[in-house]
Amino acid sequence: MAAPDDPIKVAFENAVRDFKATLGDQKLLGDILKTKSIEEVYDATDAIQKEQAEKGHLRHLAKIQRFLEGLRSYAQVIEVFIQAKQDVLALIWGPIKLLLHWTHNMKTSFDAIVDAFADIGLLLPEFQGVTKLFGHNELIKDVLVLFFRDILDFYLIVLKFFRRT
Repeated sequence: MAAPDDPIKVAFENAVRDFKATLGDQKLLGDILKTKSIEEVYDATDAIQKEQAEKGHLRHLAKIQRFLEGLRSYAQVIEVFIQAKQDVLALIWGPIKLLLHWTHNMKTSFDAIVDAFADIGLLLPEFQGVTKLFGHNELIKDVLVLFFRDILDFYLIVLKFFRRT
């Protein structure tokens, strides 16, 4: 558990602050923060697949399951280590739902987003297993923060790109 002045908790808060400042769009941030859980992302993927099936243009969304489950594992770990607030978790889930929603009618863009999520999913470690092995090592917490920053940086790049198109 994190102490009030825990440097790891402060590092997560700084990452959130930096993301919000770099995003620079309060409406977009509000849209991102509406999604609080992986269940909401799965609901969105189900709705998208239903719509695509009705149109005869079903895409292979199952490819992102490893990505989503890897992030679920990560979110569970950071909830324990830093007692993550809802806005931290929303920054993990919100951009996924938003990007899938924005691109689901653009076949090439949608496939690119799904492929990127799938590729990242292949590289995600099993966070719960890693923290069980190395949880006593303070450096693992630094890795958790670095990963959070990396995922937020990825989201910023993709969100800014699709916001312009």
